[in-house]
Amino acid sequence: MKKIGISLIILFLSIQANTQNSPDIMGLYNLGSSSPAGGSHLFVLENGNYAITYFGGVQNGKWKNTQGNIYEFTPNLNESTFELSGRYNKDLKNKTKIFFNSFENSETFIQLRTAPEEKYTMQRVFNKGANCFSYPYVNTFKTTANSVSFMSIQHNDDDTNPSIITIKNQEGYNDFIVNFIEVDSYEAEPFLVTFKENKLYFKDGNFSDRSPLNEEGEDIQFIKSMIKMEANRDTIYFNPSYNMFGQFVGNKGRQNIHEHHVFNEQKDAFIDTKYYVEGQENIKSDDSFENMAIIYAYKVLKNYTKESVKYKINKKALFHVNCN
Repeated sequence: MKKIGISLIILFLSIQANTQNSPDIMGLYNLGSSSPAGGSHLFVLENGNYAITYFGGVQNGKWKNTQGNIYEFTPNLNESTFELSGRYNKDLKNKTKIFFNSFENSETFIQLRTAPEEKYTMQRVFNKGANCFSYPYVNTFKTTANSVSFMSIQHNDDDTNPSIITIKNQEGYNDFIVNFIEVDSYEAEPFLVTFKENKLYFKDGNFSDRSPLNEEGEDIQFIKSMIKMEANRDTIYFNPSYNMFGQFVGNKGRQNIHEHHVFNEQKDAFIDTKYYVEGQENIKSDDSFENMAIIYAYKVLKNYTKESVKYKINKKALFHVNCN
């Protein structure tokens, strides 16, 4: 999820760098912020790992020592701008349900596919000029799919042949959550820093003093554990109203689904037996979004292809949203 309001979003980046030639750069740097919620921090760790923490923002990337005391930080952008997660919902039978998250941030398209040789006909998710968005956007298709294809055209994209991402559904899921991972231009640009006299200097003239890291402290152990957790994430959790379970809680990491919930095979869901009321997943109320008494697990589908091919566009949008 790209934009989720939480008190602190931790972003972890795994990199390839020769830290033996520059061990002094390892440490903690206060990057500052104009936000009343607090500033951002850069953790430069051993073995070429680093982490940036800041309020309400995300940045991925790698760093390397280019020459002398100059270091290059390059965003590590995912090749796929779409993340598809699924589960099997026996109530859907031969239909497919998809929740579209953050698709309003660009011109986005979808196609459910049943065979590899099928030609590409990409359907708009939102109408052109869509505005006044609400939440959530869920569509039920009257078919199943062996794979799902996605495409986006950025608002400032001059590319007339955008890539199509096709994610395989080898598990036969029919209930999906798909996230469109928007990349802001400032996040995509590499930048250089200089490390000297125990300070990190940036191109704009600002600098940050290095503070040593306590390798045995709770904060550094938390950072390291979250690097490993995020790199190997294969499941996401949502309630029936598409509110994500598993936010970061202080320095304790993500909420643990097993702490208060038990798995119910009949419902194929995790139930908080203290608060769950039978049938509540089928009833919408004012507190449905915040109610975490029943949680569904969605497996992240990681087998995908990226290609530039000929396609047609079905201009009839899945959702027509316009306040004008």
